[in-house]
Amino acid sequence: MPSLFHSFIVLIVLSSPVLADYIVDSSFKLDVHSHVVPTIYSNALIAAGYPVVNNTIYTDGFPVPSWTLEGHIAAMNTNGINYSTISVSAPGVSFLASDCCAAASLARELNLAMYNYTQQYPTRLGAMCLLPLPDVESSLLELEYCLDELEFDGVGLYTNANGTYLGDAALNPIFEALNNRSATVFVHPAEPSCQSVTLGHPGPMIEYPFESVRAMENMLLTGQRANYSSVNIIFPHGGGAMPYLATRIAGMASLSFLGSLNVATTLAQFKNYIFDTASSTTAVQLLAMKEFFGGTDKIVTGTDFPYVPQTQASAGLAAIQANGAFTDDEMAQINNQNALSIFPGVAAKLGFALG
Repeated sequence: MPSLFHSFIVLIVLSSPVLADYIVDSSFKLDVHSHVVPTIYSNALIAAGYPVVNNTIYTDGFPVPSWTLEGHIAAMNTNGINYSTISVSAPGVSFLASDCCAAASLARELNLAMYNYTQQYPTRLGAMCLLPLPDVESSLLELEYCLDELEFDGVGLYTNANGTYLGDAALNPIFEALNNRSATVFVHPAEPSCQSVTLGHPGPMIEYPFESVRAMENMLLTGQRANYSSVNIIFPHGGGAMPYLATRIAGMASLSFLGSLNVATTLAQFKNYIFDTASSTTAVQLLAMKEFFGGTDKIVTGTDFPYVPQTQASAGLAAIQANGAFTDDEMAQINNQNALSIFPGVAAKLGFALG
């Protein structure tokens, strides 16, 4: 059993941030959480049988908003967002899991579409690679293509892909490839396969926050996160319910039948994730994140555009500093410094020098 001193050292190493300090205006906002809905994706969802009500597609019980590239840039301008990393929201292409070739083909089409968007607005947009999981072999090829050839900012994952959760050993090759690159990953919740838990209500309403917890808990208990700790991982929506459940999970994981995991080490692992502010801009949510992390160095800006209505996104962004009682220096961290630390390629592309 490790000594208390050893546990304390592990806690310090795992939870102490190593932040870069870039020379950039504190008001510069980098949004790590925004989505695209290309026509090819909408058509694929309809072809797969997702319900359409009054010309609106529904996934996970939630309406898929209409989207255009021009509208995306206009919303960024309205919200004071200077740079956005774009990704495809749930379910990704996992609905094609029974046809791995079709899934890989659609993922490639969507990645090329995102690449084209970033080329049209290279100083405003970056992309997070969409993988055709749960097919690991095809996903490894797509990961390499996106990061090494297209030079995407990072990779988008989901809490589960057709029931295969982060933490599953089948995904170890993916995490090994990410770990070798010290890549940054954005994890979006996806509705669990046992849809009865939603009680017929939209999955994003309460299941998405708990999906983030399921993924973090599973990566803890399987050892996947500990084994691939060089991957920077962002969870949205203020980390879901994790700020409120972390000590409960850590306490139970310390019991012998769950592996007698060290409480301090478990909490340090959870605190080494990054949480965004999408749909998490109330005083309760922001202060919970700050208390959980012991500061603001793991909080990044997220809007969840276009799934969060523009009126809500604008109001939320405007309220962050007051609701969180954040100083100007803390807002600089949340607006850009924390994100630039895990997206050094973005800093280089935009010409931000280290201070």
